[in-house]
Amino acid sequence: MPKRRGRPVQSSEEAEKVKAHIGSCAFRLFREEGYPAVSMRRLAQEAGCTVMTIYRYYPRKIDILRDLWAEVFGDLFDLLVERAGSIKSPTSRLEAFAQGYVEYWLDRREHYFLVFMSSGVSQSDVSVFVEDDAVLKRFGIFRESLAAALPGVGEAELKLKADLLLCTLNGIAHNLITISAYPWAAPRDMVRAATRGVLGIR
Repeated sequence: MPKRRGRPVQSSEEAEKVKAHIGSCAFRLFREEGYPAVSMRRLAQEAGCTVMTIYRYYPRKIDILRDLWAEVFGDLFDLLVERAGSIKSPTSRLEAFAQGYVEYWLDRREHYFLVFMSSGVSQSDVSVFVEDDAVLKRFGIFRESLAAALPGVGEAELKLKADLLLCTLNGIAHNLITISAYPWAAPRDMVRAATRGVLGIR
């Protein structure tokens, strides 16, 4: 049988390892040097591979960043479900999700900066990511918990309350991270007040 010429075929496991290594190197470079400053050539140098290897996995640099965003949100929502998914009371479950959401960003500030504060990213780059059904589905835990806690509330009001809560939680995390010198109230107290506010609980 004639020998096959060219590059040996990679197993899916090997390919995933290479891709994970590229992602890890990209995360470090984006954090240290900034997303706009990192070229595919610079990333290849850091990862110890050729530029063509990078392009084999990621046609564009923004694809790498979106992959990293997806990993961060996947980790976030997996932790939230593990922590609070089995709580019976919908009100308590919603607050646990909300507390965990803010705590995640406060405990992993480098993830917050990567997701929410990467410069050189266009609105269309972000839109493609946030409109992904898989991402939207994970955020649905807030709406689902609100629906369980507020039976009889219409869909339009549920969306309003879920969006209001998310905006508030992101605002709490953003201000605590970026204006840390200000004497803010305790994060847990602010999150509890925000959650009780959308539920109409005094």
